[in-house]
Amino acid sequence: MTTTRPKRKLAYHTATVRNAILTRLPDALMGGALKARHVAQRIEIAERCYASAVWPRDFDGLRIAHLSDIHFGHLLGAERLLQAVDAVRAVNADLIAITGDLVDLSAAEAPLLFEQLSLLRARLGVFVVLGNHDHLDHPRAVVKGARDAGLIVLNDESVRAGGRDGLLVAGIDWAKSIPACTARLRRCGAGRADLLLAHNPKAFPAAAERGIPLTLSGHTHGGQVARAANRRHNLVFTQRLSAGHYQREESHLYVTNGVGAWFPLRVNCPPEIVVIEMRTR
Repeated sequence: MTTTRPKRKLAYHTATVRNAILTRLPDALMGGALKARHVAQRIEIAERCYASAVWPRDFDGLRIAHLSDIHFGHLLGAERLLQAVDAVRAVNADLIAITGDLVDLSAAEAPLLFEQLSLLRARLGVFVVLGNHDHLDHPRAVVKGARDAGLIVLNDESVRAGGRDGLLVAGIDWAKSIPACTARLRRCGAGRADLLLAHNPKAFPAAAERGIPLTLSGHTHGGQVARAANRRHNLVFTQRLSAGHYQREESHLYVTNGVGAWFPLRVNCPPEIVVIEMRTR
């Protein structure tokens, strides 16, 4: 996939150590209260509507449910996942997009994850791209689990959702930098997609350059800790596109807070599922 085995092994070890120090140890010292308070936060449903002159008229008014950064594992278990799945099902979206970091550390927990995600249904399909955490252990197992659950995994490719004249949906695998995201988008085989799924928001400059009307991303968790007055003032110092909606001419980007986390603290940055209605100008 995107990393060699030695690099993946090092990344997994680093993430495991970070999880032990920043998540499990503080939670243990507080007798489990940190995790309990974290998962008790309500998952918000954020309703958004955007318009673009290049959004296809045949799909004017399309509703997309955007779910990201589940991080299934220690912090987000089966009960919390079912809450998220039920919330997505309740909005009756035409298309469901899952933009990466489905698992937190170990792909061994993927079967239980996909048992729940298999409940998701949408008229135009349920689409998935992988994030950096999905590559820590066995990304092939994550891909297989998703496909066995009936989800459509996009790995630097594009497909027509809804048949030959359907919405052109592109999805790129995890990439760390703007040039790497651009290279992956180039491999998708579509000069201009209607919808791009990319775990990393750094794919947006290339998407906007190609006139893609909507890009959906996660990865940042909205910073997890942000100022109440301006949620873009958050802990993700290295990411210019860190939270919420951005626009360049006719191209839109939404960076969701996601529903999971890799440390048990969210301040002014609630877990969310986003429902986006796209209109044609």
